[in-house]
Amino acid sequence: MSTQEAALYGDLVLYLRDRAAELLTSADCDLEGQQERLDRIIRDWFFTPQDRLHGCSPRELIWAEQGGAPNPIDPEYVDEFFVDDCPICQAELDDLKVAIEAGEDAGWHWYYDDGGYPLIARYDPEGWDECWDERETDIEEWQTGQGAATPEASFPAAEAYAPLPIAPDKATPEEFTERLRQPWIDPRLHQAAQMLADRLDCPEPSAFGLRYRRIRYEEALSLLIGLYENGVDVEGLLAQIEAFPYQYIALDWLSQPTETAAWLVEAIERETAEGSESELDRLRHHRDFVFMLSRMVSPGAKLWLRGWLDAVAHGALARATNDDEDPS
Repeated sequence: MSTQEAALYGDLVLYLRDRAAELLTSADCDLEGQQERLDRIIRDWFFTPQDRLHGCSPRELIWAEQGGAPNPIDPEYVDEFFVDDCPICQAELDDLKVAIEAGEDAGWHWYYDDGGYPLIARYDPEGWDECWDERETDIEEWQTGQGAATPEASFPAAEAYAPLPIAPDKATPEEFTERLRQPWIDPRLHQAAQMLADRLDCPEPSAFGLRYRRIRYEEALSLLIGLYENGVDVEGLLAQIEAFPYQYIALDWLSQPTETAAWLVEAIERETAEGSESELDRLRHHRDFVFMLSRMVSPGAKLWLRGWLDAVAHGALARATNDDEDPS
Protein backbone atom coordinates (compact mmCIF):
# COMPACT_ATOMS: atom_id res chain seq x y z
CA MET A 1 0.00 0.00 0.00
CA SER A 2 1.32 3.44 -0.90
CA THR A 3 1.71 6.24 1.65
CA GLN A 4 -1.07 8.31 0.07
CA GLU A 5 -3.40 5.31 -0.08
CA ALA A 6 -2.83 4.58 3.63
CA ALA A 7 -3.53 8.23 4.52
CA LEU A 8 -6.71 8.25 2.44
CA TYR A 9 -7.95 5.05 4.11
CA GLY A 10 -7.56 6.83 7.45
CA ASP A 11 -9.70 9.67 6.11
CA LEU A 12 -12.21 7.09 4.91
CA VAL A 13 -12.59 5.63 8.43
CA LEU A 14 -13.35 9.06 9.89
CA TYR A 15 -15.75 9.83 7.06
CA LEU A 16 -17.65 6.58 7.66
CA ARG A 17 -17.72 7.30 11.40
CA ASP A 18 -19.35 10.68 10.83
CA ARG A 19 -21.88 9.37 8.30
CA ALA A 20 -22.77 6.41 10.56
CA ALA A 21 -23.17 8.78 13.52
CA GLU A 22 -25.60 10.89 11.51
CA LEU A 23 -27.63 7.79 10.61
CA LEU A 24 -27.73 6.61 14.23
CA THR A 25 -28.63 10.00 15.70
CA SER A 26 -32.15 10.14 17.14
CA ALA A 27 -34.14 12.17 19.60
CA ASP A 28 -32.62 10.18 22.45
CA CYS A 29 -28.99 10.65 21.38
CA ASP A 30 -27.10 13.57 19.84
CA LEU A 31 -24.55 13.47 17.02
CA GLU A 32 -21.53 13.97 19.27
CA GLY A 33 -22.61 11.10 21.51
CA GLN A 34 -22.86 8.73 18.53
CA GLN A 35 -19.43 9.82 17.30
CA GLU A 36 -17.94 9.02 20.72
CA ARG A 37 -19.66 5.62 20.64
CA LEU A 38 -18.17 4.83 17.23
CA ASP A 39 -14.76 6.13 18.33
CA ARG A 40 -14.82 3.57 21.18
CA ILE A 41 -15.58 0.80 18.67
CA ILE A 42 -12.67 1.91 16.45
CA ARG A 43 -10.32 2.16 19.46
CA ASP A 44 -11.33 -1.32 20.66
CA TRP A 45 -10.49 -2.65 17.18
CA PHE A 46 -7.02 -1.14 17.38
CA PHE A 47 -6.35 -2.59 20.85
CA THR A 48 -7.96 -6.06 20.55
CA PRO A 49 -5.73 -9.05 19.60
CA GLN A 50 -6.88 -10.89 16.46
CA ASP A 51 -6.40 -14.48 15.37
CA ARG A 52 -5.71 -13.34 11.79
CA LEU A 53 -2.79 -11.31 13.23
CA HIS A 54 -1.48 -14.35 15.12
CA GLY A 55 -2.57 -13.05 18.51
CA CYS A 56 -1.41 -9.45 17.98
CA SER A 57 -3.52 -6.32 18.01
CA PRO A 58 -3.48 -3.92 15.06
CA ARG A 59 -1.85 -1.20 17.18
CA GLU A 60 1.10 -3.51 17.97
CA LEU A 61 1.85 -4.06 14.28
CA ILE A 62 1.41 -0.38 13.41
CA TRP A 63 3.69 0.97 16.15
CA ALA A 64 6.28 -1.75 15.53
CA GLU A 65 6.46 -0.80 11.85
CA GLN A 66 6.60 2.91 12.70
CA GLY A 67 9.57 2.19 14.99
CA GLY A 68 11.35 0.04 12.42
CA ALA A 69 10.87 -3.10 14.53
CA PRO A 70 9.57 -6.52 13.39
CA ASN A 71 6.03 -7.65 14.19
CA PRO A 72 5.67 -9.26 17.63
CA ILE A 73 5.53 -13.06 17.81
CA ASP A 74 3.17 -14.58 20.37
CA PRO A 75 4.61 -17.93 21.58
CA GLU A 76 1.10 -19.42 21.60
CA TYR A 77 0.74 -18.74 17.86
CA VAL A 78 4.26 -19.58 16.66
CA ASP A 79 3.27 -22.95 15.14
CA GLU A 80 0.89 -21.15 12.75
CA PHE A 81 3.82 -19.70 10.82
CA PHE A 82 5.26 -23.09 9.80
CA VAL A 83 2.62 -25.31 8.20
CA ASP A 84 5.15 -27.03 5.90
CA ASP A 85 7.03 -30.05 7.25
CA CYS A 86 10.13 -29.50 5.09
CA PRO A 87 13.47 -29.78 6.96
CA ILE A 88 14.32 -26.08 6.52
CA CYS A 89 10.95 -24.94 7.88
CA GLN A 90 11.14 -27.23 10.90
CA ALA A 91 14.73 -26.19 11.64
CA GLU A 92 13.72 -22.51 11.53
CA LEU A 93 10.74 -23.24 13.78
CA ASP A 94 13.01 -24.90 16.35
CA ASP A 95 15.45 -21.97 16.22
CA LEU A 96 12.58 -19.51 16.59
CA LYS A 97 11.18 -21.27 19.67
CA VAL A 98 14.61 -21.32 21.32
CA ALA A 99 15.10 -17.60 20.59
CA ILE A 100 11.66 -16.69 21.97
CA GLU A 101 12.30 -18.62 25.18
CA ALA A 102 15.65 -16.86 25.55
CA GLY A 103 14.15 -13.45 24.77
CA GLU A 104 16.35 -13.06 21.69
CA ASP A 105 15.72 -12.11 18.07
CA ALA A 106 16.08 -15.21 15.86
CA GLY A 107 16.18 -13.10 12.71
CA TRP A 108 12.82 -14.43 11.49
CA HIS A 109 10.03 -11.94 10.83
CA TRP A 110 6.46 -12.01 9.58
CA TYR A 111 4.35 -9.40 7.81
CA TYR A 112 0.68 -8.63 7.22
CA ASP A 113 -0.60 -7.29 3.92
CA ASP A 114 -3.71 -7.21 1.79
CA GLY A 115 -2.69 -10.23 -0.27
CA GLY A 116 -2.17 -8.02 -3.31
CA TYR A 117 -5.88 -7.06 -3.47
CA PRO A 118 -6.34 -3.66 -1.74
CA LEU A 119 -9.64 -2.04 -0.81
CA ILE A 120 -9.66 0.15 -3.91
CA ALA A 121 -9.76 -3.00 -6.06
CA ARG A 122 -13.04 -4.07 -4.41
CA TYR A 123 -14.80 -0.78 -5.15
CA ASP A 124 -13.10 0.11 -8.44
CA PRO A 125 -12.51 -3.21 -10.28
CA GLU A 126 -12.32 -1.40 -13.63
CA GLY A 127 -9.47 0.80 -12.44
CA TRP A 128 -7.75 -2.24 -10.89
CA ASP A 129 -7.94 -4.17 -14.19
CA GLU A 130 -6.71 -1.15 -16.15
CA CYS A 131 -3.74 -0.72 -13.81
CA TRP A 132 -2.72 -4.37 -14.18
CA ASP A 133 -3.23 -4.34 -17.94
CA GLU A 134 -0.72 -1.49 -18.16
CA ARG A 135 1.76 -3.33 -15.91
CA GLU A 136 1.48 -6.53 -17.94
CA THR A 137 2.03 -4.57 -21.15
CA ASP A 138 5.17 -2.98 -19.68
CA ILE A 139 6.46 -6.39 -18.57
CA GLU A 140 5.80 -7.94 -21.98
CA GLU A 141 7.61 -5.07 -23.73
CA TRP A 142 10.55 -5.42 -21.34
CA GLN A 143 10.71 -9.20 -21.88
CA THR A 144 10.65 -8.66 -25.63
CA GLY A 145 13.54 -6.24 -25.33
CA GLN A 146 15.47 -8.72 -23.20
CA GLY A 147 14.99 -11.46 -25.78
CA ALA A 148 13.00 -13.69 -23.45
CA ALA A 149 13.08 -17.36 -24.38
CA THR A 150 10.00 -18.84 -26.02
CA PRO A 151 8.16 -21.72 -24.33
CA GLU A 152 9.44 -23.99 -27.10
CA ALA A 153 13.09 -23.25 -26.31
CA SER A 154 14.96 -26.36 -25.19
CA PHE A 155 17.03 -26.47 -22.01
CA PRO A 156 20.71 -27.48 -22.09
CA ALA A 157 21.68 -30.70 -20.43
CA ALA A 158 22.18 -30.32 -16.67
CA GLU A 159 25.73 -30.56 -15.36
CA ALA A 160 26.79 -32.98 -12.67
CA TYR A 161 26.51 -31.50 -9.20
CA ALA A 162 26.67 -32.76 -5.63
CA PRO A 163 26.97 -30.38 -2.66
CA LEU A 164 30.22 -30.56 -0.72
CA PRO A 165 30.01 -32.04 2.78
CA ILE A 166 29.94 -29.49 5.59
CA ALA A 167 32.36 -29.99 8.44
CA PRO A 168 30.53 -29.80 11.79
CA ASP A 169 31.28 -26.58 13.68
CA LYS A 170 31.95 -27.51 17.31
CA ALA A 171 33.68 -24.26 18.27
CA THR A 172 33.33 -23.10 21.86
CA PRO A 173 32.10 -19.53 22.48
CA GLU A 174 35.70 -18.48 23.15
CA GLU A 175 36.92 -20.06 19.91
CA PHE A 176 34.09 -18.49 17.97
CA THR A 177 34.92 -15.02 19.34
CA GLU A 178 38.58 -15.50 18.56
CA ARG A 179 37.73 -16.60 15.03
CA LEU A 180 35.83 -13.38 14.44
CA ARG A 181 38.92 -11.39 15.46
CA GLN A 182 41.28 -13.18 13.12
CA PRO A 183 42.49 -10.90 10.30
CA TRP A 184 41.87 -11.86 6.69
CA ILE A 185 44.78 -12.48 4.35
CA ASP A 186 44.44 -9.66 1.83
CA PRO A 187 45.30 -11.62 -1.35
CA ARG A 188 42.72 -14.31 -0.55
CA LEU A 189 40.10 -11.69 0.28
CA HIS A 190 40.59 -9.92 -3.04
CA GLN A 191 40.52 -13.21 -4.95
CA ALA A 192 37.30 -14.18 -3.20
CA ALA A 193 35.70 -10.81 -3.96
CA GLN A 194 36.60 -11.13 -7.63
CA MET A 195 35.14 -14.63 -7.75
CA LEU A 196 31.87 -13.41 -6.21
CA ALA A 197 31.76 -10.44 -8.61
CA ASP A 198 31.76 -12.98 -11.46
CA ARG A 199 29.09 -15.23 -9.95
CA LEU A 200 26.60 -13.35 -7.75
CA ASP A 201 23.50 -11.51 -8.94
CA CYS A 202 22.02 -8.79 -6.73
CA PRO A 203 18.22 -8.15 -6.71
CA GLU A 204 17.14 -4.56 -7.34
CA PRO A 205 13.73 -2.90 -7.77
CA SER A 206 12.94 -1.33 -11.11
CA ALA A 207 10.01 0.20 -12.95
CA PHE A 208 9.09 -3.29 -14.20
CA GLY A 209 9.45 -5.08 -10.86
CA LEU A 210 12.40 -6.93 -9.37
CA ARG A 211 15.42 -7.40 -11.60
CA TYR A 212 18.93 -8.80 -11.06
CA ARG A 213 22.33 -7.33 -11.85
CA ARG A 214 25.88 -8.56 -11.30
CA ILE A 215 27.34 -7.58 -7.94
CA ARG A 216 30.20 -5.06 -8.07
CA TYR A 217 33.69 -5.80 -6.78
CA GLU A 218 33.43 -3.22 -3.96
CA GLU A 219 30.07 -4.65 -2.95
CA ALA A 220 31.55 -8.15 -2.90
CA LEU A 221 34.26 -6.98 -0.48
CA SER A 222 31.62 -5.47 1.81
CA LEU A 223 29.50 -8.63 1.57
CA LEU A 224 32.38 -10.96 2.47
CA ILE A 225 33.43 -8.94 5.49
CA GLY A 226 29.84 -8.59 6.72
CA LEU A 227 29.14 -12.33 6.43
CA TYR A 228 32.42 -13.11 8.17
CA GLU A 229 31.62 -10.73 11.05
CA ASN A 230 28.21 -12.39 11.41
CA GLY A 231 29.74 -15.80 12.00
CA VAL A 232 29.47 -17.35 8.53
CA ASP A 233 32.17 -19.84 7.50
CA VAL A 234 33.10 -17.77 4.47
CA GLU A 235 35.80 -20.18 3.25
CA GLY A 236 33.27 -23.01 3.28
CA LEU A 237 30.67 -20.82 1.58
CA LEU A 238 33.11 -19.92 -1.20
CA ALA A 239 33.92 -23.61 -1.68
CA GLN A 240 30.22 -24.40 -2.08
CA ILE A 241 29.83 -21.60 -4.65
CA GLU A 242 32.86 -22.83 -6.60
CA ALA A 243 31.44 -26.36 -6.61
CA PHE A 244 28.07 -25.21 -7.97
CA PRO A 245 28.22 -25.96 -11.73
CA TYR A 246 25.92 -23.12 -12.83
CA GLN A 247 27.31 -19.67 -13.46
CA TYR A 248 24.95 -17.30 -11.70
CA ILE A 249 23.74 -17.30 -8.10
CA ALA A 250 21.11 -14.90 -6.73
CA LEU A 251 21.93 -13.26 -3.39
CA ASP A 252 18.36 -13.64 -2.12
CA TRP A 253 18.97 -17.40 -2.16
CA LEU A 254 21.17 -16.74 0.88
CA SER A 255 18.88 -14.25 2.59
CA GLN A 256 15.56 -16.03 1.88
CA PRO A 257 16.33 -19.74 1.38
CA THR A 258 12.97 -20.92 2.68
CA GLU A 259 10.99 -18.93 0.12
CA THR A 260 13.40 -19.90 -2.67
CA ALA A 261 13.33 -23.59 -1.74
CA ALA A 262 9.52 -23.58 -1.62
CA TRP A 263 9.39 -22.09 -5.11
CA LEU A 264 11.89 -24.65 -6.41
CA VAL A 265 10.00 -27.56 -4.87
CA GLU A 266 6.80 -26.30 -6.53
CA ALA A 267 8.62 -25.94 -9.84
CA ILE A 268 10.02 -29.47 -9.53
CA GLU A 269 6.55 -30.91 -8.92
CA ARG A 270 5.22 -29.07 -11.96
CA GLU A 271 8.18 -30.06 -14.14
CA THR A 272 7.86 -33.71 -13.09
CA ALA A 273 4.44 -33.82 -14.70
CA GLU A 274 5.10 -31.90 -17.89
CA GLY A 275 8.77 -30.98 -18.40
CA SER A 276 12.09 -32.26 -19.67
CA GLU A 277 14.49 -34.40 -17.66
CA SER A 278 17.32 -31.90 -18.15
CA GLU A 279 15.31 -29.05 -16.69
CA LEU A 280 14.19 -31.30 -13.83
CA ASP A 281 17.82 -32.09 -12.98
CA ARG A 282 18.71 -28.39 -13.09
CA LEU A 283 15.91 -27.54 -10.66
CA ARG A 284 16.96 -30.34 -8.30
CA HIS A 285 20.55 -29.08 -8.32
CA HIS A 286 19.39 -25.58 -7.46
CA ARG A 287 17.16 -26.94 -4.68
CA ASP A 288 20.05 -28.91 -3.14
CA PHE A 289 22.30 -25.86 -3.37
CA VAL A 290 19.74 -23.63 -1.61
CA PHE A 291 19.27 -26.26 1.12
CA MET A 292 23.04 -26.21 1.65
CA LEU A 293 23.12 -22.41 1.84
CA SER A 294 20.37 -22.47 4.46
CA ARG A 295 22.52 -24.66 6.70
CA MET A 296 25.60 -22.47 6.29
CA VAL A 297 24.04 -19.03 6.84
CA SER A 298 22.66 -18.53 10.34
CA PRO A 299 19.35 -16.69 10.97
CA GLY A 300 21.27 -13.69 12.28
CA ALA A 301 23.44 -13.57 9.17
CA LYS A 302 20.34 -13.87 6.96
CA LEU A 303 18.82 -10.88 8.76
CA TRP A 304 22.02 -8.87 8.27
CA LEU A 305 22.10 -9.82 4.58
CA ARG A 306 18.51 -8.64 4.07
CA GLY A 307 19.49 -5.27 5.50
CA TRP A 308 22.58 -5.20 3.31
CA LEU A 309 20.49 -5.95 0.21
CA ASP A 310 18.02 -3.20 1.15
CA ALA A 311 20.91 -0.75 1.49
CA VAL A 312 22.31 -1.75 -1.90
CA ALA A 313 18.88 -1.42 -3.51
CA HIS A 314 18.41 2.01 -1.92
CA GLY A 315 21.77 3.08 -3.32
CA ALA A 316 20.74 1.90 -6.77
CA LEU A 317 17.52 3.93 -6.60
CA ALA A 318 19.45 6.98 -5.41
CA ARG A 319 21.91 6.64 -8.31
CA ALA A 320 19.03 6.26 -10.77
CA THR A 321 17.36 9.40 -9.36
CA ASN A 322 20.59 11.37 -9.60
CA ASP A 323 21.05 10.21 -13.20
CA ASP A 324 17.54 11.37 -14.08
CA GLU A 325 18.20 14.77 -12.51
CA ASP A 326 21.57 15.20 -14.20
CA PRO A 327 21.05 17.79 -16.96
CA SER A 328 24.00 16.44 -18.93
